[in-house]
Amino acid sequence: MPSRPGANLLSMIALGAISSIGTAHAQEGAPLTDPPPQLTPDRVYALDIAMESILQEFAIPGLAIGIVEDGEPVYIRGFGVRDKKTDEPVNAHTLFHVASITKSFTATAIMQLAERDQLGLEETMADSSSTVAQLLTRQDAAFNALGAMIESTTQQKYLHYMHSKILRPAGLMESTFEVPIVNSNVAWPHVGRVFVRRATRYPRDEASLPSTGLSASIADITRWAALHVSRDPALLERDSYEALIRHRRDGERADTAVALGWRLERRDDDWLPHHAVKARGFSALLTLYPKQQRAIVILSNGETTPSKEIRRVIESVLAGESFLAPKPSLLLRSDVQWALGALVAMSLLLFAVSVHYRRRRQPD
Repeated sequence: MPSRPGANLLSMIALGAISSIGTAHAQEGAPLTDPPPQLTPDRVYALDIAMESILQEFAIPGLAIGIVEDGEPVYIRGFGVRDKKTDEPVNAHTLFHVASITKSFTATAIMQLAERDQLGLEETMADSSSTVAQLLTRQDAAFNALGAMIESTTQQKYLHYMHSKILRPAGLMESTFEVPIVNSNVAWPHVGRVFVRRATRYPRDEASLPSTGLSASIADITRWAALHVSRDPALLERDSYEALIRHRRDGERADTAVALGWRLERRDDDWLPHHAVKARGFSALLTLYPKQQRAIVILSNGETTPSKEIRRVIESVLAGESFLAPKPSLLLRSDVQWALGALVAMSLLLFAVSVHYRRRRQPD
């Protein structure tokens, strides 16, 4: 893209001014801070090309990617469309239904209350033999019970507490537990694996807000991940962050385990906290790498999205390694889906023509 006249000159002047300011501050003894981390242009380019290729190969409607390095967001991109009906593009602020990633938000709220001695993690729930900590290691119904506990402890509606004490302090200004406004910047769910089609409704279950009720943008979820890997005090104390992702019990497989509101995945000698989502019309994967202060976020409004394969590509690019982009099975290939669609349409047309001629040949 050609630069505007004078742009280079203005850039040089601006850089000179910044340099002068930096020199002045250094002379005054002001502390110098490290520049925020960023990806090199070649890695950004490699990620862009790989994500566009995967989007097309797997016939994914929309995709959003976020990466955190050294505790700071360094890559936030949208690909494809948020709605195949309108072809409006996905961007950094498009809202996705993030389903069980919501559990990490509810777990953070419970940990806040524990820090304030408003409840104890080893406290037994009313009408149950389970402790709060035990419920934090379980699935949907348990988190809905924890939502009720937040309400009884704070005397606030779960939705109100989460907006005022979690989302806003975290700086997540786009995320919401409300129904996303129709025709706004919302990724609409698309269902089906062979023939991808727009779903008839956006998922919403008032009773399951604490387990699956959040809608959020890639910008917000990437920031959420950054807060956790950097142990940001805006939400919790450092020990509380570490308590959330500590191994609590083994999972179904030898390479999995469970923490408080997080699943754990074995990676060499480490356990990586993560949430993997395959909801109706949506896919998502949020993975934290605490020792590296890294995180990878993948959000999609399609069911064919190969989230773990995409994560593997991203890890390879960040490591400066070569990679093989994932390939869909035959029926999931976009060109095969197009051919199948054309074949079905042709078959229907031939059937209609055949019926028409049979009717014309019948005597009156």
